[in-house]
This record gives sequence, C-alpha cells and structure tokens, in this order.
Amino acid sequence: MTISRKVLLDSLKKAMPGIESGNAVLQGADAFVFHGGKIFTYNDSIAVSIPLDIDGLVDEGVEGAVHADEFFKILSKFSADELNFVVTEDDSWLIKCGKAKFEMMLMNFDFQERLKGVTPDEKNWKPIPDDFIDGIGTCKMLSNKTPMSGIYFSGRTILSTDGFQINRYSFKDKGETPVFWISDNSSNELLKFPNIKEIQLQKTWVHFKAEDGSIFSVKTLDANKFPVEKIEKLMDTSEPKEDDLNATFPAELFEAIDRADAFAMEISDHSVIRLVLSSDKIEVSAERSSGKYAEKVAWGDDFKATIEPITMYVDPVMMSFVAKRSLKFYLSKVKTKSGKMIPRFMFISDNSQHLMTTFSSKE
Repeated sequence: MTISRKVLLDSLKKAMPGIESGNAVLQGADAFVFHGGKIFTYNDSIAVSIPLDIDGLVDEGVEGAVHADEFFKILSKFSADELNFVVTEDDSWLIKCGKAKFEMMLMNFDFQERLKGVTPDEKNWKPIPDDFIDGIGTCKMLSNKTPMSGIYFSGRTILSTDGFQINRYSFKDKGETPVFWISDNSSNELLKFPNIKEIQLQKTWVHFKAEDGSIFSVKTLDANKFPVEKIEKLMDTSEPKEDDLNATFPAELFEAIDRADAFAMEISDHSVIRLVLSSDKIEVSAERSSGKYAEKVAWGDDFKATIEPITMYVDPVMMSFVAKRSLKFYLSKVKTKSGKMIPRFMFISDNSQHLMTTFSSKE
C-alpha cells in the first residue's frame, strides 16, 4: 500500500508525549502502538491516542508495536512523501521510500491488555470549560520543587502553590472539572494539546478528548494530600480590605526588577531584591559583595495614595510570574511567627488571584 509520510509523521509527533525517553522500565513505554485505527503511546504518567487519518493503514487493519526512536528517526530523514508500506509474514514492516527501504521488527508483547488500563469509558465524557487551558497557564509555576508542586482542579477552580505564593483561577465559562491533581510536567504537556473539549476521571487517570477525537491521558497524584482546605482558608482570609493599599504597578517596575536581579540577595533560601514603596516612587535595589544596583521608578498618573515608605524584599521570579497576569494589587500586612509584621501582595485579574509573600531582612 502507498501512504503519506507527512501524515504519518504528523500523527507520530502528536503521540510523542506518551513516549518514555531514556531507559524505559514499563514494557511498551518506548513504542508506537498501531491498533484499532489509532496510534497509542503510554508510559507511567502520560498516555496518548491519535486517530490515524491514513486510509491504507486503517482499511487493511495494520496493527503492531514498533520501537519509537528508530521508527520516527528514519521516517524523518526521508525527503519523498510517498511510502510503500508492506506487512511481511515474519512480524515486520517493510517500508520503501524512493530507492531506500528499511524493515521494522514488531515488538512482542500484549499491548492490547496494557491499553485496557488507560482506555476511557466512551459513555462518561463531560464538557470542559472553554478557558480550561487558560486556567492552567495562569496557575502553572515555572519551577516548583516542593511536595505541593503541580496543578489541583476542583469543580470550577484551579489551584497551585509552593508555600510562598498561591494561584487561584475561577472558570468564567460553563462546565467544570472533577477533583484531581496532576504534576507540573503533565501540565506542561497538556498545554501543548490543542482543542480539548471533554474530560473524564477514571480511577488514577484523567482523560482529555480533543475535537478531532485525540485523547490525552494523565496519571493523577493523590488529591487527598493536596492542602486545599488550608489554601482556600488562607485565600479567603487574605481577601482585600478597605484600608489595604490598592494600586497598579507600572510596567517599568518589572524591567527594573529584572535588572536588579543580577545583584540579588539571599533571604530564607530565596534570591530577593529590595523594594521601597513611597508616595511618589518605587525604589528598586540589591547588593552583594561583587557590587550593587539601584533604580527609581515613578508611579503611574493614576496613583494618588499618600503612604509612609514601606520596605520589603521580593523574589524576582515570583514578581515576574504575577506581572504576566496582573499589575493590579492589594498590599496588606500580616504577622509572622516571630511577631513581625510584613507586607503581603494580592494580585487580582478578572478570573484569578495571586497571593504572594514578601521577605524580611532579619528572618
């Protein structure tokens, strides 16, 4: 049979997140599985199912599993689009492209039995909020190495935290999600999966179906271990108050913070820079043994508050994170365990809140 190399490669690329790189421990985690008119990949954390839009392979019921690395690499190196695909009698595929040819030996394992554990129930799909992907992008942290890393979903809310900041997103459109928790790595891969329309939670896997019938499945974490009640309580008690400073940071501030980061100081195992907020300006500074940095940034024309100078230390990475989501903030003061009052930010957008702690130079 003659098939399109480009169409086949495009399908393999979509299925790639389920391929285990390195030394695969799970049997079949390094394979492309062709079965039932679809390409499957799966490992311990991600499984992908891509409908095969290739008439010959589907019509003739081609099935089998091949090593992913070799199969994808050799197909990528050809230039012609037409492939002559032959299923041999000795459990292999013979593929010709122009004057070249290669043979792929099929892997010998019961992939159908393995796929049963990651196959969703066709009757239990539920619609997903239209802004589901936006919510993940809003809450996903760049580098969270704590036991609380990942994204937690519950009904119409998404949460994430590293103990120093909390991100909460509320869906604005119809639909909701079941309760589950997935890793940051799975969230990163899910962000690349387009046009998700439906969701299904099944035991320890959560499945997402795209408009074209592709399915992206993620192994969940133990949602009972996520401190959701503590986080929600903290967010509720941190709701802006009438006497909190309410303003909008100028965009130029974050450029200054980025420059000051070259001389960032260390407090509580965090790299920090100093901010001093006063009625007419924001002073940005940092110093270390190799040098120091200082810059003054004016408030915007809409800033009318009269305040006593407030000194705080902030993590540049945290500030960069919230700056991409909202410049509007509330500033309150909270008491630490040592009894010291320190400022705390609540950044607010239409559908999200970002609670961020600051640091004390004497902690």
